[in-house]
Amino acid sequence: MDNVNGNDASNGTSAGTAWKTLTKVNATTFAPGDKILFKAGGAWQGQLWPKGSGVNGSPIVIDQYGTGNKPLIAGVTSELQTVFLKNQEYWEINNLEVTNPSTLPFSRDWKGARGERRGVYILNEESGILNHIYIKNLNIHDVDGVYTTRAGGIIFDSVGSYVPSAFNDVLIDGNTLTDVDAYGIYIGSNCTIRYGMGDLWEWVPKPYGAWTPTTNLKISNNTIVRPATGGIAWNVTDGAIVERNTVQEATFLATNASIWWAYADNNVVQYNESFGSHNGEMDGEGFDVDAGNIGSLVQYNYSHDNAGGFMLFVNDTYYTTNTIVRYNISQNDKNHLFRYSGSIDTVYNYNNTVYVGAASANPVMSDYFTKSSGAPKNIKNYNNVYYSVGDRGWNLTGQTFDSNAYYGGKTLVNSDAHRITAEPKFMNPGSGGVGMNTLDGYKLQPNSPLIGAGVPLADNGGRDYFGNALYNGDPDIGAYEYQGAVPPATGKTPIVFTPAPITPMPEQPKPAPGNLAPLATVSASIATLSSSSIKSLTDSSYDKAWSSVDKGVTFPNYITLDFGSRSVTASKLKVVTRFGTGQGVTKFDLEAYNGTAWVPVKTGIQWTWAYSDTTNETQTLNFDSTTAKQFRLKINGANLKWGNFAINELELYR
Repeated sequence: MDNVNGNDASNGTSAGTAWKTLTKVNATTFAPGDKILFKAGGAWQGQLWPKGSGVNGSPIVIDQYGTGNKPLIAGVTSELQTVFLKNQEYWEINNLEVTNPSTLPFSRDWKGARGERRGVYILNEESGILNHIYIKNLNIHDVDGVYTTRAGGIIFDSVGSYVPSAFNDVLIDGNTLTDVDAYGIYIGSNCTIRYGMGDLWEWVPKPYGAWTPTTNLKISNNTIVRPATGGIAWNVTDGAIVERNTVQEATFLATNASIWWAYADNNVVQYNESFGSHNGEMDGEGFDVDAGNIGSLVQYNYSHDNAGGFMLFVNDTYYTTNTIVRYNISQNDKNHLFRYSGSIDTVYNYNNTVYVGAASANPVMSDYFTKSSGAPKNIKNYNNVYYSVGDRGWNLTGQTFDSNAYYGGKTLVNSDAHRITAEPKFMNPGSGGVGMNTLDGYKLQPNSPLIGAGVPLADNGGRDYFGNALYNGDPDIGAYEYQGAVPPATGKTPIVFTPAPITPMPEQPKPAPGNLAPLATVSASIATLSSSSIKSLTDSSYDKAWSSVDKGVTFPNYITLDFGSRSVTASKLKVVTRFGTGQGVTKFDLEAYNGTAWVPVKTGIQWTWAYSDTTNETQTLNFDSTTAKQFRLKINGANLKWGNFAINELELYR
């Protein structure tokens, strides 16, 4: 590709016969092993969306040739994504500069005029497992999207409402992302259903699919500067490794956490620097073990000067359990250094060094929120050092402490039976700067009381923050293991991490995966009772009912599912009603709109209801497979014991 001397009529197989335009590339279906090479220093405007897929061992590669600046792909207003792959696999994208600007201001309204703009957008839509997507060494900047997890610099999106869909073998490495809205890097999915999972954000495509994780995900060596919300985030993954990244000035325009993850299992988050977040009233922490994570290891990270604090833990109605936070250093984080929100279960915080200087502005050491899921429990703190020049103390709900060091402020926890309260004798506390290697001030002087004062932890990772082997004699307190001469170990019994058992949470009755109805706009020809909402017909919950008015009801009446420009194919209708003998629909026809008129799909349906209580009674209608953009129930009769008729949920399936 040569934007100056290229010619789309050439064969494109050499620098001398290069193609010229993105139009040519986008119209081509590439084969395994093909390479799309852009000339260094060149610039193209528009969307880059080449077609085709590679195969295992022979990916399709996008890269630069020649010397000079990375080739620029500059986004345009008419396209939400600058570099795009949809339902494609075995691609490697390297060494591009990517932008996607907007002249409109940032908005927290996800439907705002800017749109869900992305620099690089990798979409898996109902395509099962897609393999091997590598994104390396890109310079992405000035991507101006709205406040949504589906907008930002590099976005992976799995939509598997009907076919469980995810990615396998994803590498995002060595990229620089600057001024990207809303996220720097985000791995997203709507395949979230397990363990009582409830609703996500309104912009996530409905209906949700069964939990299907992206696997073999590695996010490494990236630098993210001034993302509007979060820097790096991922959800619905198993075994993600996120390491050696730098996130600077996250939450630049709206609250979030700098590095966070949700609905994910077996996460490893290590060697990252997270600093300088801006908005910390609600979130704003350097790291956030958010809702639904089973198994997270947070180690060897450096968090500093974040507006919200160091660590956030969240659980709503979905498990967040079995987390280890060890050998990290927090310096001058603000507001709430540790925050526990909901029924967090089983956290081991050990050998972390927490420094609260004047720049921390008098934070709380920890606080918590009780949510519908309950309060935090089994939070164990060992071998940490808390050094403070001023703080507001702890909320100790769900926490125990043993063998920690407390110095200054209101850090002391009196229940710690083996506490150290003497001056820790760091080399130079508070002297950390920008960079993982600026923390020698937290090494221990030879006469530090923290040397040998800790309790051993089994399976401790084998190294401290600085790379020193564990242990040198008895364990030290804090993120540094002293390397000088010490007495031999005294044989203390190691503490063993005991994970909480994972048992399925009680599932509330709800539609099965694959329900089409939430994709539609629902309306009724009859007025809605003031105490109910038309949205209750398709809200994927049986707890709320839509009801007609309770006076003057006549028939027929219509309830319509309008899918807009999208045609859907269906062959099954389900109606769920409580108190059916008093307010259930008894007679109706099912109709579909063919573009010019409503035509019958099945007529003369009659239903009899058995219950007059809160039982979720379901009636099912099977019909010949029908494709349409609109379906409607023509209601010809109903039980009107209280003057109204009602439906708790309307469901439509293929």
